[in-house]
Amino acid sequence: MKLAVKSKVLSNAQRGFTLIELMISMVIGLIILAAVIGMFVSMVKADNDYLKSIRLNQELRAAMSLIIRDIRRGGANRSAAVNSATTPPTNPFSVAGGTRLTITANQQGDLISCLTYSYDANDGSNELFGYRLDSTNGTVETRAAGAACNAGGWQTITDDNLVNITALTFGDTTVTELGINIRQITVTLSGQLRRDSSVTRTLTETVRVRNDEF
Repeated sequence: MKLAVKSKVLSNAQRGFTLIELMISMVIGLIILAAVIGMFVSMVKADNDYLKSIRLNQELRAAMSLIIRDIRRGGANRSAAVNSATTPPTNPFSVAGGTRLTITANQQGDLISCLTYSYDANDGSNELFGYRLDSTNGTVETRAAGAACNAGGWQTITDDNLVNITALTFGDTTVTELGINIRQITVTLSGQLRRDSSVTRTLTETVRVRNDEF
């Protein structure tokens, strides 16, 4: 009798999983594995989207920084003290219809997409500068050798392999503070990644022209 009971206990102790239990365990394991893989893929995609956004933002920020910095210098004149004492006062770097900061159309005819100006860069000579949108190539260009807005000879400052510039516009307003007219230029720059057009960004900055007259 004791031997029969002992044999039955050993038989129950050595019993394994049934086929149904094994299948249920496998299904639960697959569900957990799928959840982990799904979470991993989601994290990788989020990181990839974030890196793309950073690359686009850095490219647009670099271009915007150059444009804003130069607008602030527009009309700067080292001999302002001498020129302002003349009758009438003159500033060779801010002559209406010539060297004064002006907003016009670019070579493709896009309105307010080209900005030209002048300032005394280093030697007192009348140096001309500018920025414009090249909507054909999707780039931002800077003025070289005094080229007009509708002419060739401009140099690209954005990476056309990385970013497609979709818009560059300049707005011109004047505000009055304490009886003094202050000219402001609003720059709007938009772009998208070449390899993923769904990644887009628009930057807008407003800068005061410090030397519009003197």
